[in-house]
Amino acid sequence: MVWPLGSHTVARYWDENRETSRDPTYWMAHPVCREAINRRVTGSPNEWPLDWFKRVHVPQPFSRGVSWGCGLGSFERSAVQIGLVSEIDAFDISPASVEDARREAEAAGIAGIHYRVGDFNDPRLTGGRYDIVFFHASLHHVARLDRLFERLSKAFAPAGAVYVDEYVGPSFDAWDPVRLRAAQELLDSCPWSAKRWSFLDAPVNKYDPSEAVRSGEIREFLRDYFEIVEWKPFGGQLAGIVFPYLVPGWTETEEGTDFVRRVMAMEDRQLQADVESTHHLVAYGRLRAEGERPRWPRRMRRIASRATWKAGRTAHRLWRARPRLERYLKRARPRS
Repeated sequence: MVWPLGSHTVARYWDENRETSRDPTYWMAHPVCREAINRRVTGSPNEWPLDWFKRVHVPQPFSRGVSWGCGLGSFERSAVQIGLVSEIDAFDISPASVEDARREAEAAGIAGIHYRVGDFNDPRLTGGRYDIVFFHASLHHVARLDRLFERLSKAFAPAGAVYVDEYVGPSFDAWDPVRLRAAQELLDSCPWSAKRWSFLDAPVNKYDPSEAVRSGEIREFLRDYFEIVEWKPFGGQLAGIVFPYLVPGWTETEEGTDFVRRVMAMEDRQLQADVESTHHLVAYGRLRAEGERPRWPRRMRRIASRATWKAGRTAHRLWRARPRLERYLKRARPRS
């Protein structure tokens, strides 16, 4: 397989960090946050989005689906177990993740999932094969959105569908202090003993070369290629920023739980005022007719996509080199 620029680095990172998807301190794992997410998507604090999607939109299982960025495969196992899809091809760039996912499916006795190594920046798909594509916390790692959506549109059977549960907040190079102001005020209101650090930085994992590479464009691509049936913003624009700065376990205390409730209430007010303020989204749509989809010249799409990838990689390297540069400038500063 020919990997696009940076894919070896991405694969190595996720081979070494594949267990991060099981982090129990992640904001979505907190019971108060989970209830808020469920309520915002399904209308009930006790019904999970995937169960709601099956109940409302999938009376009969989709015949064959494809999932990109499957990681350790928990989403795909759930989709098959609840009868959402009969068979699913699940791809991930990390060979170690694919092997772990395959072993867990076999241990659980779940058939119908075909785990494979594959890169969503250069997807190789059979035309007319799939009824639905799933993206679960993976689409924000895609640099070549143009290529991915174009090839997916050709891989669908008639009336192909998309289900997305995804981070759609600002891309990693779009953050500035203004975007952090409300979250910083929340962090400032916490006691010192509750904080790991006191000053927020852009909520982007600078060690992951694929993190939020073009996340700010995802909404546009979904609306361009799919007729939207469901559009369910579920927040995270405050909790997703603040939670990594809190001491693990503090949010489980009475004081911490009250704080989390306050954060969720603030998010609710922001979403009521502007649904586009959300950083996370559940969406379901049907593929638009060919004449309704974007008609950008293929060559221009390739040039723009590659330029965006290169610019992102350069910015990422500069970000990682910043501490060394600051130390160098400090040493080189003339003494008075």
